[in-house]
Amino acid sequence: MDDIANPQRYLERMSKPLQEKLKIAKYIPSGANSLLDVGCADGTVTLALADMFPEMKFVGIDLNADFVNMARERIGERKNVSFEHGYLRERLSNPEKFDVVLFCSVLHEFYSYGEGISTIVKALSDAHEILNKGGVLILRDMILYDYADRSELWVEEIKRKVTTKEEIRHLLVDFETIFGPIKTIKQLNHFLLKYMYEDNWEREGKENYVPVSFEQYDQIFKLLGMQVLFQRSSTIPYLKEKWTSDFGFSEAELESFRSTGIIVARK
Repeated sequence: MDDIANPQRYLERMSKPLQEKLKIAKYIPSGANSLLDVGCADGTVTLALADMFPEMKFVGIDLNADFVNMARERIGERKNVSFEHGYLRERLSNPEKFDVVLFCSVLHEFYSYGEGISTIVKALSDAHEILNKGGVLILRDMILYDYADRSELWVEEIKRKVTTKEEIRHLLVDFETIFGPIKTIKQLNHFLLKYMYEDNWEREGKENYVPVSFEQYDQIFKLLGMQVLFQRSSTIPYLKEKWTSDFGFSEAELESFRSTGIIVARK
C-alpha cells in the first residue's frame, strides 16, 4: 500500500460510499462482543461501526503505517476501538479471538498485491483461526458469479456504447492489454468498475477487482468447515446513475452488471 500515488484521493474514494458499506452492520450478530476489521485503512468504517455498537470492542488492522496513524488520531473519546499496524497472520500469535472478522473492500487487493488465490485462502484461514466458535466472517467486496464469464451475443453492442466515450478509450485499450480482449459480461463489468479512477490508473488499472467468484468463495468456506449464511450481489445506486449518464445504458443492460458482493459465513 505504500506505492499509492495519491493516498488522500485513495482514502476519499474508499470512504465515499460509507453509507453503502455500513449496510454490513445488519450482519453483525446480536450479542457479538468484538470485531476485527482487516485492512481498515484510515479507520473510517471501523470508527463508524464503533459508534453504532458502543458496547462492542473494535480492532482495526492495516499494513500502511501512515493510515494506521491517521486512524489513531481520529479515535477521539472513543474507548471501544484501537488500531494496529501489521499483517493479519501476525495476529495468530495473540490468544485474543473475535466474534466477527470483517474484510471490507480489501480482499481484491490481497489477491492483486499478494500471491493470487493462495493469499485469499491464507487470509480467510487466518480469519477462521481468529474467530470464536460460532463467530462470523463478513466479506464485502466486488464479487461476481462465474456465470457472468460466459460469452454473450450482445457484449459487443454494449461495448460500443462504452467506446463512444472518447476520453476513456485509452483506458479500455490499456485494460485489454492487461486482462485480455473484452468478450464477456464479466470482463466488461470489471472495466466498468474501474474506468472512473484515471487519476490513479497506474495502480488501479493493474488491480484485479473481481479475482474470486462467489462459487470460489463457497468452495473456500466449505474447505474451512464454515457455513455460508448469506450472500448477495447488487449494484450501488451511484454506479447505476453514473453508467446510465456516461453510456446511456438501458435498465435491461444495467441488469447485466454488479458492483458489490456480500458473504456472511459462520464458524
